[in-house]
Amino acid sequence: MNTVYFAKYIYMDNGEILLNGAVSVRNGIIEDAGPRGKIKRVRDERIVNLGDMLLLPGFINMHTHLEEGPIRGFTKDGGESFTAWNNKRYSRMRQLTEEQICKSIKLSAREHVSQGTTTIVDFSRTGFSASVLADEPVRAVIIKDVVYERFLEHGIAQIESWSGEKNALKYGIAPHALYSLSVRGHRRLIEHGYKNERLWACHLAESSEELQAFCEHSGDFFFSLTRNRPWLAGDEKIGSVHYALRHNLIPSYGILIHCNYINSYELALLAAKRAFVTLCFRYSKEMGHKSFPLEAANRRGVQICLGTEGMMPPGELSLFDELFHLKQAYPHISASEMIRWVTKNPAAALRVSDKLGSISPGKYADIIGARFPYRDGDDILETLLMSDPDVAFVLIDGKEVIVS
Repeated sequence: MNTVYFAKYIYMDNGEILLNGAVSVRNGIIEDAGPRGKIKRVRDERIVNLGDMLLLPGFINMHTHLEEGPIRGFTKDGGESFTAWNNKRYSRMRQLTEEQICKSIKLSAREHVSQGTTTIVDFSRTGFSASVLADEPVRAVIIKDVVYERFLEHGIAQIESWSGEKNALKYGIAPHALYSLSVRGHRRLIEHGYKNERLWACHLAESSEELQAFCEHSGDFFFSLTRNRPWLAGDEKIGSVHYALRHNLIPSYGILIHCNYINSYELALLAAKRAFVTLCFRYSKEMGHKSFPLEAANRRGVQICLGTEGMMPPGELSLFDELFHLKQAYPHISASEMIRWVTKNPAAALRVSDKLGSISPGKYADIIGARFPYRDGDDILETLLMSDPDVAFVLIDGKEVIVS
């Protein structure tokens, strides 16, 4: 059956806000979007009037660790080093059962949907999310997170076994970080990605302790990594981004997470590679990391996406919250540009711009609706980002997940 959704405002593909618009959906695909009077009508259509909502394309969270849900809210103490916190984090993860992890993945996915995220990019060490998210009403992109070189081939085999899972939009494989693999191991994953059209991603330049490990081969982080295995990044003492670029370990259109410790020259090289950088703004601030040089990146044309990581406390996985804090920190960056960071840019990074990222004919019917206080004459998108919107409508693959 064809369903037509009426709403007071619709955020259109060209960035404009359409007043009193409609979106026509059939078989999970957007057929048309435009003024109410110009939408083609058919006899058997169903009409849903959503009232004073603003309709937007469903948000895409480009970085989560859903399996870390049982230890969410485990924050770093003020005087604690990132290395010490990280070691405790993984110690706690090793104590979890498969049942605990799977239940947490399910609950976290539902929390994301309730807050307007319709596509989750989940970085998974265990791989449990591939089967759990197959039964959840959310689009999933599963990235196998390879932490140790000895598990590299197992990781490749694991993602091949996931093919055909329901709701899975894409699969990928990620060296957890540059220090996780040797140059040879990194190139093996890059070659596999090119050959099999898999997404490639990597955590990069997250902490000052990582920078110290690469530049000096010293510090708690370095000694923690090399306690039971060799340092895989060779004898060079250079920054992690410099190391990756020198050895050509970042493929074109690669997805990089964090990049907090990076300079302008390196940003320009990433822009030339058409790389995407995913910011986890609140998480990085909570950890005490240096902020990603966002304004310099914008000037150089680096494409930005947003994620929430996995450690934010319950109730705080909302991309609207990420946008709110970013808008407070960078008020001069337009709300329209920031919304691209959770819609069009992630769709491009995932190589699905023809399917997601905007309310446009032919794309998947993944749409959210938000209610928030708004006065005539205000910029509606600026008001949206500075408010606490009620996500009252979520449509995924043409199925109504939330209508209130």
